[in-house]
Amino acid sequence: MHYLTIGFCLVSSFGLVGACQDPTPPSSTPAVAVGVAKAQVAKVVFIDKAIACDCTKKRTEDSFAALTTALGTPASLPVERIHLDTQKAQADTYTVFKPLLVVPGIYFLDANNAVVELLQGEVQAEQVTMVLKGG
Repeated sequence: MHYLTIGFCLVSSFGLVGACQDPTPPSSTPAVAVGVAKAQVAKVVFIDKAIACDCTKKRTEDSFAALTTALGTPASLPVERIHLDTQKAQADTYTVFKPLLVVPGIYFLDANNAVVELLQGEVQAEQVTMVLKGG
């Protein structure tokens, strides 16, 4: 007798769950992905170290050359260069929002000085161009 009662309760429970579902099929219209556009870069801040070993100096100068190549002549955007070891307070303005793990760091900022993107370490002109194009 208990088995019948339990079986009836289970069937009844499943029946209630099934009855709560909407019988209409889902729409055949596919969902549309909505992308969030990145803010337009308005300024670039290049953070490096004034005092560094030879390999870091080379990486820094190569990255700065890549930046200037990507920006063109004359530069299409203003560039500010800050030395992390001698201008810490100025560098902190940017590193607080996105920490710099490897110098050099290239901060791409929007018109409100918000960080759009950060590239760190040795950078090629193609990487800078990709950021400037919003990719």
